[in-house]
Amino acid sequence: MVKYLIATACLVMAAYHAFAQAYPKAIIKGDYADPSILRDGNDFYMTHSAFVYSPGFLIWHSTDLVNWKPLTRTMTKVKGSAYAPDLVKHCDKYYIYYPASGTNWVIWADNIMGPWSNPIDLKVKNIDPGHVVGEDGMRYLFLSKGIMVELTDDGLATVGEPINVYGGWKYPKEWITECFCLESPKLTFKDGYYYMTSAQGGTAGPATSHMVVSARSKSVKGPWENSPYNPIVHTYSADENWWSKGHGTLVDDPNGNWWIVYHAYEKGAYTLGRQTLIDPIEWTEDGWYRLDKNRQPLKADAGFSGMELSDDFSTGKLGLQWTTWGSYGKGDIELENNSLYLKGKGDSPGYGRQLLLTVPDRNYQIKTEVNLENGGTGGLILFYRETAFAGVTTDGETITIYNEAKEVSKLTSKYGKHVFLKIINQKDICTIQISNDGLQWDTIKDYLDVSGLHHNNYRGFYALRAGLVATGSATVQFNDFKYTAGVLAPKPAFRDPVFDGAADPIVIWNAIEKKWWMFYTNRRATETQLPGVSWVFKTPIGIAESEDGANWKYVGNANFPNLPAEAGGDSATLWAPDIVYGDDGQWHMFLSIQAGIAERWGKVPGYIAHLTSLNLRDWKYMYRFNLPIGSYDADVIKMPNGVWRMYYKDPNNHASIFYYLESQNLKEWSEPKLVMSIKGEGPAVFKWKNYYWMILCDGKGFTTLRSVNAEKWDKQPGGPLMPEGSGIGKDDVATARHGDVVISNGRAYFYYFTHPGQVGEDTKKDGFEQRRSSIQVVELKLKDGWIIANRNIPTLVQLDNPE
Repeated sequence: MVKYLIATACLVMAAYHAFAQAYPKAIIKGDYADPSILRDGNDFYMTHSAFVYSPGFLIWHSTDLVNWKPLTRTMTKVKGSAYAPDLVKHCDKYYIYYPASGTNWVIWADNIMGPWSNPIDLKVKNIDPGHVVGEDGMRYLFLSKGIMVELTDDGLATVGEPINVYGGWKYPKEWITECFCLESPKLTFKDGYYYMTSAQGGTAGPATSHMVVSARSKSVKGPWENSPYNPIVHTYSADENWWSKGHGTLVDDPNGNWWIVYHAYEKGAYTLGRQTLIDPIEWTEDGWYRLDKNRQPLKADAGFSGMELSDDFSTGKLGLQWTTWGSYGKGDIELENNSLYLKGKGDSPGYGRQLLLTVPDRNYQIKTEVNLENGGTGGLILFYRETAFAGVTTDGETITIYNEAKEVSKLTSKYGKHVFLKIINQKDICTIQISNDGLQWDTIKDYLDVSGLHHNNYRGFYALRAGLVATGSATVQFNDFKYTAGVLAPKPAFRDPVFDGAADPIVIWNAIEKKWWMFYTNRRATETQLPGVSWVFKTPIGIAESEDGANWKYVGNANFPNLPAEAGGDSATLWAPDIVYGDDGQWHMFLSIQAGIAERWGKVPGYIAHLTSLNLRDWKYMYRFNLPIGSYDADVIKMPNGVWRMYYKDPNNHASIFYYLESQNLKEWSEPKLVMSIKGEGPAVFKWKNYYWMILCDGKGFTTLRSVNAEKWDKQPGGPLMPEGSGIGKDDVATARHGDVVISNGRAYFYYFTHPGQVGEDTKKDGFEQRRSSIQVVELKLKDGWIIANRNIPTLVQLDNPE
């Protein structure tokens, strides 16, 4: 069964507890600071600080406030650092007001997609502009320090002198902040009042610095009354998950719900910059707003992927993910024949030509192919600013590794002028690798610590961006830039510490523990004295947990008290669980049970049972399915129409036939419907990349099938997916067996098991090495419309918290 990340996020909790779990929610991860959001009918648009990156002001689009796609970049002319924008629509035109170079500017467009005008200098000081139409019908611009200035009717110039209309909210003196710093006024009109949403406390420094405060007035000119609910948003302790929360903007949705969008640093992740968060807002009877503690979680689409960060340079134009540090000219960046050509400059990466992207993840890797046949120096870089960066460059003769803008080491290159480079970043600890062919990699630097490359050390309010760099006067050719998010999974991913027989894994989000749980058949491999196949019987269902889907820890067994005699009682054999979260607020397990112990196959009756749980640990036996004896390996998936479908195998009469049942409520089930007759067991059925897929354990390394409607299935050509000998990793040479697929952000991860000792001539032996098993994980990819699984490539697992 596929486990989408949203499958269990709807667990019914107490109202406040649910709020604490679900909010604040990061809706755009990475360095997207100072968010300004606009609702235009059913569409939401948002932009953020551009700073010195070019092209600037990336505009994002959403229809649900949680799934966002990049639309366009508005500005290529960079003058100073452009930040803290206000995106507004007025009289069918779009405007972005922003400060830069000691003044404030505006750009405008008739269409959100552009073309956007050149920047127009409003010739007014202070920062963080906020546009509003006053009660007199005139347009005004609010600025930091409580300043307001009138605008012309077209909004492209100021009128008269700025005036001070607001003094901020006096927070307690004992609060630890960076400064008072009244800024970021954003104006909202509702029910006869103007509401000013401002930031105070400073945007960085201590974790408790920033905050959002509110004031209201009948007139834009005041007087302004502070909210009794201030601060609306604030980090009270460094123990919280988000630091320096502030710079908020209100927005309503078409259903009349209100929200506040703001930024914050993720705890311990300053290098990522300030990320965009959302919280629900409610209005009190006396006309103030505050955080809504009872709003249900926003549900992200597990198959949705916002910004594509990899680039094969095949489109002929620069992708929206890319920016340069400062402006660039014609000929500095060219794309042709599936290659990017970056014209070098400067004599070090800090002052070279950088092409950078915003990193949204704490764990990721970047890699690319570099061709230096025309000379020059090129490489990969993690760039904060000219005086704060890390990375690797080569000119074909020398490899230079940098950290904190200093040369860490120089190596004589044996790789020549055509190389592949890789940086693996795991929570700011980096490994640098190089290769001749992109397949076999040599580590040339590990434990490179980049955790200090952030604003509190180097100022600027930037983030550690990843990308390409070229220095010198020649043009460097780059091919196939790959960005992959995730935690590097060990090999094996898990071994059971009790019986060392973990098999048939399934992975599901535990909304109570806030961790991923893996359920597995725990074969008694350590009990080598057991005759025949009896070590595979009387098996418990083990549980391991993980915070990231890559690193797993044993936490005991699932509890099945009072199993009936028909299940074998205390001698029951429990195999191949599958678990889904139902609409009734319970988890439902579909478990293959053998009613006893045997030394040979087929000697005890087996069937599929249905159990339920409120906590995933303790399970209540409900009933056995009225199916032929010997039916097993249930796999349950929810179809688009809301109907549950359970696939299973019926091996009677020495056949290998698959059927499915359907149910509206996971309780009453239809009559079986034939799927197909094909050799295999343990079906893993899931929808991914516009197809339904079924991966069957065939004892040879998986048979793969696909379908457009989950009814008629086509077998994938080319043989088994992961046969014996296709792997070279630890415990991963043997045939891959019985697995489960988890989908997150459009990526599919396949958890499976192997018998490490069942390789070659040793396969026929029956010792501990042949009996023991290990859980592995591989990321599935598509090639020519079919699934591939290269288990020799290190797997980076990115399982997001669904809440």
